[in-house]
Amino acid sequence: MNNSKNNSHLFSILLVFVLMFIFTSCTKEIEIDTRGFKKQLVVNSLFHPKMPFSFDISLTQTPIDTFTIITDSIYIALYEENRKVFETKTLQNNIKTFIYPQIGSSYLLKVYVEGFDTVYACDTIPYKTDIVDATYIGPISVDKYGSQSAKYNFSISDPAETKNFYEFEWGYYENVKAIDPVFINEGDVSYQPTTHYFSDELFNGKNYNFSIVSGLSQNVGWQPTIVLKSVSRNYYLYRKYLTRHLATQPSLDLEVGALIFKSEPQPMFSNIKNGVGIFAGYCETDPVYFRKINSN
Repeated sequence: MNNSKNNSHLFSILLVFVLMFIFTSCTKEIEIDTRGFKKQLVVNSLFHPKMPFSFDISLTQTPIDTFTIITDSIYIALYEENRKVFETKTLQNNIKTFIYPQIGSSYLLKVYVEGFDTVYACDTIPYKTDIVDATYIGPISVDKYGSQSAKYNFSISDPAETKNFYEFEWGYYENVKAIDPVFINEGDVSYQPTTHYFSDELFNGKNYNFSIVSGLSQNVGWQPTIVLKSVSRNYYLYRKYLTRHLATQPSLDLEVGALIFKSEPQPMFSNIKNGVGIFAGYCETDPVYFRKINSN
């Protein structure tokens, strides 16, 4: 057994050296033409009612840039329902406020730095949708390593008046299998999202029960939890495109498949006018505990 493990370890080391030799011996200096590149302001802010607004401001960069920090003063103005609620001029690239966003209110952000066009962005925190019930059955299976799985179900009552978007976060995220048609309908399961985001396209205005298969902890006293976020359309698209973007990035993984078979990078979503980034709102439920039910 030990000889087998040692041989496998030696093979992995040998493979790494072979790959390093191949890639270093085949290198070629590439000139990057940046003449058509125009620097833009990057504005990032995800906001929710439990935390005051904060903003990260930076600049876009090329692969040969060494910094993205803005050295000029930054002017920021924030409007709630067309009423100015915050204004500052600062040299800080990370700005924190004492303004707590409100559910249902619309917000407009303006950012100006000399030499750039004024940046605009707007969004609204949608009203919260609660989890009606959350249960699980398990274990339903055990793999060859002894890890157990359970089937988790949770239901929500979707408002019919508007198009709604959601995201849920798992309290125990291990080997999640998104078996529910709503998640599969998003078309992103192959990108292995770390959270699940979805629209109400398949259940608008109805009660809907979701099903997921995931790991089952064997720790004494453990209870699985779930948090449901009601998110704006901008937030939904941001999460969707970010997942695809990250899944297609070059990997430091030493497996040959990871090095060769990465697909083309995917573009990022932005709702920032005259710049790039994201300004989007959401609200969330408190953690909800799953009730264990009998499989009989």
